[in-house]
Amino acid sequence: MAEVESISHSGICVHDLKEAEDFYCKVLGATLHSRVNFKTQDALRGRSIHTTLALDDYVFAIMLTEDWMEVPDQAQLRGANRTRHSFCVPKTRFPEILQLLEAHNVAFEGPVTHPAQGPFGESVYFRDPTGNFLEVLWRRDEDVTYNTVQPLGHGGAG
Repeated sequence: MAEVESISHSGICVHDLKEAEDFYCKVLGATLHSRVNFKTQDALRGRSIHTTLALDDYVFAIMLTEDWMEVPDQAQLRGANRTRHSFCVPKTRFPEILQLLEAHNVAFEGPVTHPAQGPFGESVYFRDPTGNFLEVLWRRDEDVTYNTVQPLGHGGAG
């Protein structure tokens, strides 16, 4: 049986790629990695139209979705449905996230302090332009290494 080492990347469905790119890059500090648009052979063969972004060592895609994607009421800032995504920052950077949200007029809830016996310190909850629930948190155990990031070309089949 194969042993899964970690999550490589994830995808976030959005209604407007450009608006989502601007949000994730300007508010959260993501950088553009690549784009796949409707003119590529991959898209013509049925693959998603998406933009790949990176936040430090984490890669994620924002991809166009059909209009059927249900979006909860805009007044709701957090939830546990299929449109929830969470990002972790060092405790020292957490205030910077709050400042960025305020500077970009993004409504948020928090900071919310988690129970002292758990690994999470504080979270802030907000939404992207499509309405996906987002959470940014810092961890009390941020100095613990659970799985070190392996450089490219390290061991295994290539």
